[in-house]
Amino acid sequence: MPEPAPALTRTRLVQAAKELLWARSFQGTSVDEICSRAGARKGSLYHFFPSKIDLAIAAIEASWADAKAGTFEPIFSSGPGGLEQLRRLLDAVDRLQQQVSRKSGAYLGCPFGGLGQEMAHQDERLRATLERIFDAHCDYFERAIVAAVERGEIPPCDTRRKAEEVFALFEGALLIAKVANDPARFRDLAGAAVAGLA
Repeated sequence: MPEPAPALTRTRLVQAAKELLWARSFQGTSVDEICSRAGARKGSLYHFFPSKIDLAIAAIEASWADAKAGTFEPIFSSGPGGLEQLRRLLDAVDRLQQQVSRKSGAYLGCPFGGLGQEMAHQDERLRATLERIFDAHCDYFERAIVAAVERGEIPPCDTRRKAEEVFALFEGALLIAKVANDPARFRDLAGAAVAGLA
């Protein structure tokens, strides 16, 4: 089959991997399926990526770049800060998950958490990439918590530790909603986590 220009081929491979790894998992997604969705030959995949792991790393880095640009930066770089930013993040995640759920027929949960549960002990480079992405999530959470302390919304605390706790609660809520296949579970549980800060 004729293929698009090389740069576009790479972009399509990464996009296909993003979608399939989130929906089906690493082990549940074959290289052939990724190539088919991307409209690319297997040789093209291995031209850009030495292995399926390398493609997975590129896919999750692209997913995080999209999440930062589309969700985290707009939310955490505007407004008064504090707890309202965490509420806005909850709303944005809830909207995205429900949109994807309607399209896929299943609640997919966190693409980073799902891959981490599956692959953290299978490949060190993938584990390290996911750990870095989790730390970056916590950087945003900490910005909101620092602002919440400064505004008197919550008592003084170890803001990094609190950010990690709230992020863990968000991740847990996403996992519970995925297992239940029920978007309402995320909103209820993550909402309670934010409310509990005050």
